[in-house]
Amino acid sequence: MKPRSCWTVLVKKAKDDEEAAQNVQTQARKKVEHLRASRLRMDDLLNDYKRRALESQAKIHSMADATNNRQFMLNLQELVNRVDKDLQSALAELERAKVALMQATQQRMKMETVQTKDLEAVQAWQRKRDQKEMDSLGLTLYNLKA
Repeated sequence: MKPRSCWTVLVKKAKDDEEAAQNVQTQARKKVEHLRASRLRMDDLLNDYKRRALESQAKIHSMADATNNRQFMLNLQELVNRVDKDLQSALAELERAKVALMQATQQRMKMETVQTKDLEAVQAWQRKRDQKEMDSLGLTLYNLKA
C-alpha cells in the first residue's frame, strides 16, 4: 500500500490558491495605501488653497478671480470625495481579500492534515504487515525446530 498521490496534488493546489489569495491581498493593501496617500495630498492641497483664498479676500481682486477660486475649490472637493469613495471600495476589497486568504489557508491546512493522516495510515498498515510477517516467520522457525 502506498500513500495516495491525489493528496499531494490537492496540497499543491491549495498552496497555489493560498499564494494567489495572498497576492490579491497584497495588491489590495497597496491600493489602499496609495489612495490614503492621495487623500492626504488632496487635503494638503485643499487646505493650501483655502488659506490662499482667505489671504486673497483681503486684497482687491476681480469677480472672475473669485469665481475661478471657488470653482477650483469645488472641483478639488469633488476629487476628495471621489478619492474617499475609491478608498471605501478599496477597503472593502481588502477585507474580501483577507477573508479569501483565510479560507485558502484553512483549505491548505485541511489538505495537509489529510495528507499526513493518509501517510500515517499507510505507515501503520506497513508496520502491521511487517509484524505479521515477523510473527509468521517466527512460527515457521519454531515449528522447524520442533
